[in-house]
Amino acid sequence: MMMRPALPFASVLVLALLLSPMTHAATKVLGPGENADVGSRSVRVPAGVVAGNIDTGSGSVLLEAGAGTGNIDTGSGGVELAAGASAGNIDTGSGGVRLGNDSSAGRIDTGSGGVRMGDGVRTADIDTGSGGVRGGERVQIAGGVDTGSGSVKLGRGSEVSGKIDTGSGSIQLSGTRVGGDLDSGSGDVELIDSEMRGDLKTTAGNIDLQGATVIGGDLLVRKSRCFGWCWGDDKKTRITIGAGVRVLGQIRAEREVELWVHDSAQIGPVSGAEARRYSAERP
Repeated sequence: MMMRPALPFASVLVLALLLSPMTHAATKVLGPGENADVGSRSVRVPAGVVAGNIDTGSGSVLLEAGAGTGNIDTGSGGVELAAGASAGNIDTGSGGVRLGNDSSAGRIDTGSGGVRMGDGVRTADIDTGSGGVRGGERVQIAGGVDTGSGSVKLGRGSEVSGKIDTGSGSIQLSGTRVGGDLDSGSGDVELIDSEMRGDLKTTAGNIDLQGATVIGGDLLVRKSRCFGWCWGDDKKTRITIGAGVRVLGQIRAEREVELWVHDSAQIGPVSGAEARRYSAERP
């Protein structure tokens, strides 16, 4: 009987090195109550399973429908929660976060990753370095939203108990309630049928208020905070206050603006600008 020649040691070593990354990169599947600290491997929590805390260096995390975990921390990996899943705080260095319909999470903090939320999602504070925040209808945020340059968009029935602050990102709210201030920096603001208790502030962004929108505080257009010539200094800010809108506080302009107010809108005292009235659908 002929014996097959053994593989040379060098060949065995090469084969082991080739297989090692495949084994190392295999997704870790968690069981009930199980924690994970897996470096660069991805993690999956099966449907209906409630696992512990998850920590990955760069691996992604997936919670299937109805699954749950404690806190999730990834260096750069993305995090996805399917419909009805729940997690504690979510912290990513640059990974994006996706939350399916009726899912929930604690505080969400990303370095530059975006946050996407379906209908009926519930979270605590959301803080992104430059990522955008986009939500469907009936999103409940128990806290504030803070982005460095990312845009914010929320659908009808949504509520933010704190403030919304973007450095240069745009803000679009439809049928949304905001408990604090709204500050867009240089981003445009569009509010439709929305209500906010605090002040609406911008430096260079255009403001468009429509429908049954109510601003409980002041509307302030700030002068530029930089020295010398600044980007956007030569752009006149346009403010449109549409039919039925109410601004309960003052309208104060510290730089040149174009202010249009519908005949049926209600506004407080105006300083630094001249209110131009109009009666058509748009000025």
